[in-house]
Amino acid sequence: MSNIINREIKEIIAYGTSTNPKISLSEDQAFNVLLLQYYCFKESDISKVWYEILSMITDGKDDGGIDAIYFDEEDSKIIILQNKYSNAIQVQDVVNEINKIIATMNDFKEAHTGSYNKKTKRLLQESLDRLTDENEGNVEILFSSLATIDIHKIKSKLLGIEDRVAYITVLNKGNIEEMIEKLQLQHEVVAEDSLYIDNTKNVLKYASDQHKGIFVNVSSESISRLYNKYNQKGLFNLNIRRYIRNKNVDDGIKNTLDNNRDEFWFLNNGLTIACTDFVEDGNKIRLYNFSIVNGGQTTNLIGEYKGKNRDEFYIPCKIVSSVDEVSSQDTMKFFNTIAEATNSQKPIQPKDLKSNSPEMRSLQTLLLKHRVFLEIKRGEKTAKDINIKIKNDELAQLIFSFVNQKPGTSRSNKNSLFNNNKFYKQIFFKRYSSEVEKTEFLLDLIELNDRYNTLQKKFKAELSDQFNLEQANIFNNGKFVLFALFGLSYRIINEDVEISSLKSNSSLIEDDDFIYGPFISNYKEDDIEQKLKDLITFFVNILDEEYTNQYENKKVTSVSNFFKTDKKYINDILKTTVNKLGRTYLYKEFLEYGQIFKRK
Repeated sequence: MSNIINREIKEIIAYGTSTNPKISLSEDQAFNVLLLQYYCFKESDISKVWYEILSMITDGKDDGGIDAIYFDEEDSKIIILQNKYSNAIQVQDVVNEINKIIATMNDFKEAHTGSYNKKTKRLLQESLDRLTDENEGNVEILFSSLATIDIHKIKSKLLGIEDRVAYITVLNKGNIEEMIEKLQLQHEVVAEDSLYIDNTKNVLKYASDQHKGIFVNVSSESISRLYNKYNQKGLFNLNIRRYIRNKNVDDGIKNTLDNNRDEFWFLNNGLTIACTDFVEDGNKIRLYNFSIVNGGQTTNLIGEYKGKNRDEFYIPCKIVSSVDEVSSQDTMKFFNTIAEATNSQKPIQPKDLKSNSPEMRSLQTLLLKHRVFLEIKRGEKTAKDINIKIKNDELAQLIFSFVNQKPGTSRSNKNSLFNNNKFYKQIFFKRYSSEVEKTEFLLDLIELNDRYNTLQKKFKAELSDQFNLEQANIFNNGKFVLFALFGLSYRIINEDVEISSLKSNSSLIEDDDFIYGPFISNYKEDDIEQKLKDLITFFVNILDEEYTNQYENKKVTSVSNFFKTDKKYINDILKTTVNKLGRTYLYKEFLEYGQIFKRK
């Protein structure tokens, strides 16, 4: 077995024991951890993702052929892992295991889940419910083993199966070794090769004292050739975002490859290649020590294209290098600068369209006076001497949950807070700058969020010990529902609404005129952190009881489903909470914790 994999397995087992002497991982279990660590989290330091990884492993009796389930937040994608710590795996074994996972997913689609173990049911259903309508079906199956088997033979047998999920990925021992090495080293590049362009003279040049570059149109056949030779040997090592699969974007590129290759140049942003040097040679560009730093998605889809269209086409490509020979350290620094700059140009989101609006700029200026930096443009430089940094979309989610009592929309449809004009006005058109009470309220809400985030990180291990598995799941997925309940607490503590009225009609809270004012900054005792932790525990226990009741009565399928809509929050979660607060002993407990929400 590879020394690389063997070393990693031993380190994972040792780390597990160091965190808890009762943890004794087998090599098979450690292999599951390794694939989650390197493939899903892309993290070489196991300590940074240890607890998250343990919560994702389903391996055991009645697991439906699933060893682990990872939900990719950035790409709204489910990755289902099946890992075999063995070198005695044959092609048909892989096909059988993937078929088993497909059968499991079909069972979940048809709600035939009684035969699966509790953790598989919870994690898979939770992940499926987190997919929005836009990303439905965005599932990747990852099969990994130590066997040196022909991946192309496997994929040829999976042609019919591949249509049932978005992606199927198969890794062998060599793939896993290279993946580990790349993440640990991050500096291997392709030593030398060449690209063909459309026309000898069709080259746009630019140079500075330190760098030079050209802009050319490279042949799709050249890109495919480079991919086949180097896709696991340095071609993408300097692309800091690697290849993030997105079904909608991938399908668009594939459609162009199938039907509209003449228009590819106009419809694609192209590639950026960093190198130590390049030489023009007629219609060929020779590259030295190079890597693609932007355009991994385009390159992967061209290299893996299985369609019938074989026509050559051209892709815009920028090639940059240093003018003079420099040290390897300076070269890598330059490469990383190019990679960071080109990969920061992400697709436009609804919040980006509001970044230059008067209300957004005004709010940023207002908060900056109080040493809070509101990021309204992705990647903008943080101001100096600030206490807290927050993004405008996160602030919108907090306000819409706490003030407007809409945690479902905040959690499941964040973009609507910017592209739905009604929601946007409810959040940002509130004259925060001209009314002191609103300014002070906003600052306290941001501080509450900062304290919540700090507590979540600081007490992660303690909270996982304090809560059972389901309660921990509720806490990890329920931030905006908890902030909505904080908003309820704010109203009750300040007598803006009566419990008796809410008992009769829980929807009243949606119609009330919210009264703004400072709250957490008024609390002068030194136990804010403890009170916040106690209040979170108080609400998590209520949520756990109501969720268990609804799950057992088949009203919800997972925690994500429980938290998904505003209607569920108003009709069930808020109503149950208010009824609990109607009990004298619980109300007294609540009053003790809720003092942090008292206005002046």
